Amino acid sequence: MKNLTLSDLTRAVWRRRVWFLVPLLLGLVAAVWALRVLPRTYRASTLVLVEPQKVPADYVKPTIATSIEERLRTIEPQIKNRDNLARIIHEMDLYPELTRQGFLEGAIARARRDLTIQLQGNTFRIYFEGREPVQAARTANRVAESFIESNLTLRASQAQGTSSFLETELEKTKSRLEVQEAKIAEFKRQNLGDLPEQRDTNLRSVEQLQTKLEINMDALDKAETRRLLLQSQMAELRNQQSGSRRSTLAALGVAPAAPDQPSRLDQLRAQLAELRARYTDRHPDVIRTRAEIAQLEALEKSRKKPPSAVASAAPAGAAGADDDDDAAPKADPLLRAELASVDLEIRSLKTERERILGDIARVQGRLENVPRVEQELLSLTRDYDNIKNSYESLLDKRLNARLYENLEKSQQGESFTIIERALPPTSPYGPNKLLVLGLGLIAGGLMGLLAALLRERSDHTYPDVESLQQAFPGLPVLATIPVFQSARSASRTRRR
Repeated sequence: MKNLTLSDLTRAVWRRRVWFLVPLLLGLVAAVWALRVLPRTYRASTLVLVEPQKVPADYVKPTIATSIEERLRTIEPQIKNRDNLARIIHEMDLYPELTRQGFLEGAIARARRDLTIQLQGNTFRIYFEGREPVQAARTANRVAESFIESNLTLRASQAQGTSSFLETELEKTKSRLEVQEAKIAEFKRQNLGDLPEQRDTNLRSVEQLQTKLEINMDALDKAETRRLLLQSQMAELRNQQSGSRRSTLAALGVAPAAPDQPSRLDQLRAQLAELRARYTDRHPDVIRTRAEIAQLEALEKSRKKPPSAVASAAPAGAAGADDDDDAAPKADPLLRAELASVDLEIRSLKTERERILGDIARVQGRLENVPRVEQELLSLTRDYDNIKNSYESLLDKRLNARLYENLEKSQQGESFTIIERALPPTSPYGPNKLLVLGLGLIAGGLMGLLAALLRERSDHTYPDVESLQQAFPGLPVLATIPVFQSARSASRTRRR
């Protein structure tokens, strides 16, 4: 029996059926005995519902960005946490045979085996197996309650942590915003007048100053014209006085002196009056004549000396006449006073013109600095706007975080609710009768099969022609003689 086929195995089991059935029955008996000996266990379940946030998310956005599916996937690790199971074992007095001997880790491991979590959509069931039905139900309910309590505490702590974090970030951003505001204020103070928003004001100031300058130039031209007229009148008056003096000297028999010729300065003044009557003040001839007059006036002032006493060579009888002849002709005091007033007005107008020109240059310098100041201010303002936007965003988030924190504290946020509490089971959950009986039958069958095969292999007889031919291939079987047995012998053979 070197190559055992399925048909050979079937024939062997049938021939040795007693050897197969006895272990099979023993296995079944062992399974029944195990069902009577093994302790019965009871399984209780609690159904928990995951409720969404009661206030719409459009009004209060949750700060805990975890979906229900993600939270359900983390429920089992949270429930089977070591600290949580140790607390429940102590409260419910589970596994006293282990805890009283100090085997807490063994009790926790056993609790993890007895505790099962099954997800069902937006709900999940908590199963607990125990030897006492009442204790199993109480433990399942306590596990659910403990998980709900710890979840509420955890979510409230997370919401509070988010609020605290946003408070800290808000204070930091506020400090940065104040620093940036101080920088902008200091920059504007240092560049007052050169700021972009003052460009229009500076342009209007330039226009106003140019208008003032034009008015000043017109007034100065008029004042200079009046001075030239007064100087011409004074020159004519001196000529008249000189003519009258010559007449007097002629009457006294004194030879008159030659008439004074008009000086170069007087000629230029008369020429300037004619030119200004014909041209504007910007005409080249007018400008050139004015320049020559200014040079001659400066030269005359530098060469002017105090008058010296002149000795009279005339006879004593004509002493009075000689004194009158030597005295210079005097101008009208009113004309001299008016000329002095005009000179003072001209000096004042020139001073004002210099001041206006300085103001124009200063304002134009400000306008030239506007692009540079605008670029620097733009950089500061951009940083300020970014920080301000961040501050406003954090402010909104902090307000929302506080609302959500109050929502969690009042248990109006996402929560867990027990919708079906565990009741003491009426029938045991384990051991599984069908499973135990099936295992007993399988074990007995395998042992019976092994016994039948061993008995078949230990028998060296050939029960039929086929086995003989397989044992001695090539040898022909000449004849077969049937076995003639008595009833006792046949019975013994069947037993074998």
